[in-house]
Amino acid sequence: MDLTYKEMLDTWNALEKTTTYLEERWGDIDAFLRDKSRFVFIGCGSSYSIAKSMAAICNMSSGVPAIALAAGDVLLHAERYKKAVDNACVVVVSRSGRTSELMLALDGLKAHGCRIAVAALVCADDTPLGAKSDLVLSTPWAFDESVCQTRCVTNFYFIAAYVAAKITDNQADLAELQLVLREGPGYMAQAEILAKKLAPGQWDHAVVLADGELEGLAEEGSLVFKEVCQLPSNYYHLLDVRHGPMVLVGEKSLALVALGTTDELEYNLLRDLRKKGAEVVAFSDVHVELEDIIFSCFGRPLSHTVRGIPFIVLCQMIAYYKAKVVGADPDQPTGLSPWIAL
Repeated sequence: MDLTYKEMLDTWNALEKTTTYLEERWGDIDAFLRDKSRFVFIGCGSSYSIAKSMAAICNMSSGVPAIALAAGDVLLHAERYKKAVDNACVVVVSRSGRTSELMLALDGLKAHGCRIAVAALVCADDTPLGAKSDLVLSTPWAFDESVCQTRCVTNFYFIAAYVAAKITDNQADLAELQLVLREGPGYMAQAEILAKKLAPGQWDHAVVLADGELEGLAEEGSLVFKEVCQLPSNYYHLLDVRHGPMVLVGEKSLALVALGTTDELEYNLLRDLRKKGAEVVAFSDVHVELEDIIFSCFGRPLSHTVRGIPFIVLCQMIAYYKAKVVGADPDQPTGLSPWIAL
């Protein structure tokens, strides 16, 4: 059994442990966050994609200004980013806590006089990144030993959703997060059946579409196709795919679409993607009878933020089974390292 597959299946167990951990650490988390009025989320690769969703969750759930930056960009241009980062809370996201760009970016910002409080989200204990941080949230049970990240990124996204719901006292989202933990394994089993059916199809590239808090997850969903099954992929906002990228959608495309409002505009987009010849999979709260459109439904209504958890699991499962079809090694992709040391 591939390590990637084992780690995907363990997602729900890891999230249960993370929930308990966040409750145990809530006093520290709340004390650290309460006086912060601006956030900068920084990551590399998958962690940068998740940082984008974290910034969107922060902006949209609490109205607190937040941006996401690629650590390599900050490292190369720290002085130019000073005004954007000064006096902000910098949340650094890293599976290993050892990626060079992250530490060097923090060093560069401080060297240029940026006054920052640093929180580290890592999946390992006693890391160099943790040593540079004022608050460390470490969830080693979510660490992915395989090169490609699956349960790790889902865990990071869950932390953002959970903390945002707690800070804003959003009891509805907290209840839905618990619902996802209870019913997630059942949904994953359904996603696996669908993935097995889709994987042998003629599609040789993927297009992942999502809006709002799920944009970063869409980018990560796209990245998982590049890494796990080593196929070309892209991500876009739903309606924005019409503004150019639609010309590349065709008979060898798989379109994975996270619906948000179940609006006729969204359904029309699904139809148009199908008319272009793409295999179209819509992730939605409800099943709608649309000709030749495949619907994957969690089974319960979810807020847009919480909806991201089963959606990224669906992307991961499809990419994994496509890897089995094309003969790619999902655990050790050629030329890819679990973290980068410059």
